[in-house]
Amino acid sequence: MGLRKIQFIVFLIVPIVNFGTSFFFSSAFSDDDKVLIQPAGYAFAIWGPIFLGMLIYSWFQLRPGRVESPQLKTATISGIAAGLASIAFVPISYTDIQWLSLVNIIWHLIALIMLFLALRQQILLETDSKTSWFYIPSQMYLGWICAATAISVALAITEVGLSPNIDTQVIFTVAIIGVLTALGVFMTKQRGLIIPIVFIWALIALIVENGQYAPIKYASVVAIIVLTLAVGYKLIKGQRLSY
Repeated sequence: MGLRKIQFIVFLIVPIVNFGTSFFFSSAFSDDDKVLIQPAGYAFAIWGPIFLGMLIYSWFQLRPGRVESPQLKTATISGIAAGLASIAFVPISYTDIQWLSLVNIIWHLIALIMLFLALRQQILLETDSKTSWFYIPSQMYLGWICAATAISVALAITEVGLSPNIDTQVIFTVAIIGVLTALGVFMTKQRGLIIPIVFIWALIALIVENGQYAPIKYASVVAIIVLTLAVGYKLIKGQRLSY
């Protein structure tokens, strides 16, 4: 229970740090280089539901009735690690050092993969049928960090002086779309339907931002169709959205 209290406190602090800085400082991202894998700005509003969801998730984990297990402990430690990564990202973003931001994103990614794996096992032990709904934010978080990893890699490449031309950037972006599509389909087979839904959100915003490039537009449309069909098929077969 002690670790879960720490997790709750961490996710209380996360939105305060991430959103509170905007009252005192200008955006840390306004002068970032533009890369074609980056979606329209409105897509990043997903952080609001993610942070609120993770706060609700951590509150739920404090409630009596949780089944104690090594998986729950691992999930809690992983959740704390992800929350700390989010807090650390704020000062890192103001350094404008992209490789440092990439390290932070990888920190996020590892923590959230461990959280996903632990919760996927923990849900099998839980007796409360509502538990899977409270676990949804963890998949939203992982899905968005997967997408953010591609953006961070592109920005880090630009920072080291590699400035590919537009044609190369388009090819890179289409390749990343392919990877996200394959990953999304794979996650539908791992009881992670929320993750491809987050990818669809990102891909729609990518079309809005960079739809003037035909390969990016059409690759995104195909990816959205494939992911929608994959999720729809699993739902028809009776699989839950979350775990």
